[in-house]
Amino acid sequence: MMGRYQDYYSVLKVSPGATAEDIKSAFRRLARKYHPDLNPNNPQTTEKFKEISEAYEILSDEKKRRRYDFDRKTSRYNQNKTSQPPSTKRNNYKSQPNSTASNANSLAQKFYDLGLKKSQNKEYKKAAEEYTKAIKISPYFTDAYLKRCEMYYKLGNYQGVLDDCYRIITINPLIAKAFYYQGRARYSLGYIEGAIDSYSEAIRQELDYAQAYYYRGIAYRDIKENLLAIEDFQIAGDLFIAQGNQSAYLLVKQNILSLTKNNWGLSNIVGGCFKAIQNSFKTASMYLFNPQGELHSAFVRLSNGQALAVGIAYGMVFDICAAITESLTISEFGSTSLSASNSPDWINLLVLNAIPFFVLAFLGGIVRLLMGNSGNIVADTFVAGASLLPLGLSLVLLPIISFSHPIILISTLIFGIFYCVLTLYTGCTQIFNLPEGQASFVVPLMLVICGWFYYLAFALILS
Repeated sequence: MMGRYQDYYSVLKVSPGATAEDIKSAFRRLARKYHPDLNPNNPQTTEKFKEISEAYEILSDEKKRRRYDFDRKTSRYNQNKTSQPPSTKRNNYKSQPNSTASNANSLAQKFYDLGLKKSQNKEYKKAAEEYTKAIKISPYFTDAYLKRCEMYYKLGNYQGVLDDCYRIITINPLIAKAFYYQGRARYSLGYIEGAIDSYSEAIRQELDYAQAYYYRGIAYRDIKENLLAIEDFQIAGDLFIAQGNQSAYLLVKQNILSLTKNNWGLSNIVGGCFKAIQNSFKTASMYLFNPQGELHSAFVRLSNGQALAVGIAYGMVFDICAAITESLTISEFGSTSLSASNSPDWINLLVLNAIPFFVLAFLGGIVRLLMGNSGNIVADTFVAGASLLPLGLSLVLLPIISFSHPIILISTLIFGIFYCVLTLYTGCTQIFNLPEGQASFVVPLMLVICGWFYYLAFALILS
């Protein structure tokens, strides 16, 4: 069991000066590692998960964090006081005897069942009251929070929905339905971009979440992102058909028909390309200077089509940068080592440098399948492209620096390689959800295999 007072920054492994995004990323990383559902045979992870959830609840709330920091500076948390930190009270029922805790849980379930009956009778306000009773008895009763979210939404209490979603996500950040209701509430309050972010997170947690795709499509339609809306509607339609939900499929079809009229004109195609370029720049600006803290956030804010386009764009940037550097290197030194007949031309160089991207994306898919982790080809493509982009940018700097400064050249190349390794490792742990131990082995293996394929292709081109 954890002590009475905790250094919450140490619990989340962040510094006292960490930003809200740093704290959120640290919590998600630790939650994936210690969540009880992912460690069913290890009771110690349950206590660890409670500990990090408590830390996140305090540090993610601006007012609570400000008070905690003040108390921490004045050493209040190092003294044996009779007062308790804000989150201790919620755990008091845990210290009760097992029989008492069991009775409390049974009573909470009774109120929950009463709430279900009232909601079936469309007595939404009374149902919410029953769920509230269940929550007061069992503060970690996430199903009760979710049902209360549903009641609040039907009653138009969107702020109540947001408050409950925040609480659910604090308890368990892997519940897709919480992000879905968060999106519905944000949309109803007019926060379209925020709603899209919430739906995207719900989809990341549950890839076949048809309703999340559908309502994200609605949100995209409202902000005139018609191509993205159509993409989401098509996915939602396929999922509704698989679920046997014919009425929902017909509704999706009507939305697609309303958007496809004159949608494929030249202006829309140009607009789609411009949007892909814009997303590529924005995503790069988010993660390049902090891959461990921002790569996951940069990925989930994109739809499947956007993430795929961004990954391919980064792969192309790496390809072109590497080809330029190799061409200039051959021009500088090739006369002494290569004859004109076997010197690679531009087409060969572009083909050669496309190999690392395709091999990394392929290996990413193989790793996910072998480890049984979630994800798809979109994630594989994005991680491959995002990992190679910093290496490509460092390569294109080499001829700019000039070949007459070997130490600077080597330093720049090493920097690019290390950044590539760091980004690939982050992608494996945060997007592929690989445990850190597995990722530490898999990432070097992927890069070695990728290097061998590149070497064999290079030897074949020169032969």
